[in-house]
Amino acid sequence: MKKKTLLRLTDDELANFCQQLTLLSRAGITGEESVAILLDESETTGKRQLYTGIHNAMLSGATLSAALNESGAFPAYLVQMLEIGQTSGREEQVLDALSTYYQREADTRRALRQTVAYPAGMAALIAVIVLILVARVLPVFQRVFEQLGVAASPTAAILLQFGDAGKYIAIVLAIVLIICAVWLFWMLFQKDARAFGKLFSKTEAARCVDRSRFSSAMALMLASGLPLEASLARVCALLRDSSLSGAMDACYRQTIDGTPFPKAIAASKIFTGIEAGLLSTGFRAGIPDQTLADLGRRAGEQASEHLSRTLVRFEYGLVVALCAAVALVLLSVMLPLLGVLSTIGG
Repeated sequence: MKKKTLLRLTDDELANFCQQLTLLSRAGITGEESVAILLDESETTGKRQLYTGIHNAMLSGATLSAALNESGAFPAYLVQMLEIGQTSGREEQVLDALSTYYQREADTRRALRQTVAYPAGMAALIAVIVLILVARVLPVFQRVFEQLGVAASPTAAILLQFGDAGKYIAIVLAIVLIICAVWLFWMLFQKDARAFGKLFSKTEAARCVDRSRFSSAMALMLASGLPLEASLARVCALLRDSSLSGAMDACYRQTIDGTPFPKAIAASKIFTGIEAGLLSTGFRAGIPDQTLADLGRRAGEQASEHLSRTLVRFEYGLVVALCAAVALVLLSVMLPLLGVLSTIGG
């Protein structure tokens, strides 16, 4: 029975865990001894408790995959792939591939976090600046104009008449933006990057991210010794909620019907053009897992480029909005002051 655990390993921690086991396995150290070494090197109470449970399970005769599954701290995907690796005699290769897979997942999550963090912070800052200008700066100039006997400009008058209502709207806007930013950060930290993917699932960046995950997962499955059709079925189940779910199902049906995998990939438009050609060449060369891994890296780079462009466009929009708000307030107070100065000069 799977035990409940309060410890949830991040993608970076999963990648590090798999990499450590890979290095120890290459040194000829057994799985039980490897876990004992990780236990000795644990620096936190949570990790020590986790590795102690895994080590005890393995001492009782459980395999590494069964012990990880019993701990409840590892995703089902990792456990299933490790079990396949153990069955096929490729545990070391699977661990190495899992390390690469989860490192790429961690990099994707960081890219998504950067896409959310800066624009959300900028939007909140703009709301605060507008609030200060409307609630604090304009009333000061209004009192100065009244003392000088100068009427405020029509724009300033409208803003001042807007008064308290504008202040409250700005406060609400700032609070909403901050809450949204905190919620997005919480979702990114508490779940994996796929959770945030639902928010931009219709964009090209999302499709690139899902292509990267599809390719990485397929490369890992094939490297573990799993047959092509079984690998594709598992990946379809793994990425069921992705933007490529329909395309993957179509690809799977065509593959079952006898269509070569590269042609099914191209026909379902998971990869097209140069990428589809590279995949076909890789299959003919007998290195499908390496080719898919390379396509996964390419798709990840494309996703980063799309996210960067989206971020830049949003930044420009925020900067324009901020400049417009500041310019509106400055013109509202500077035009009457220019009138005063011209009167004094005359």
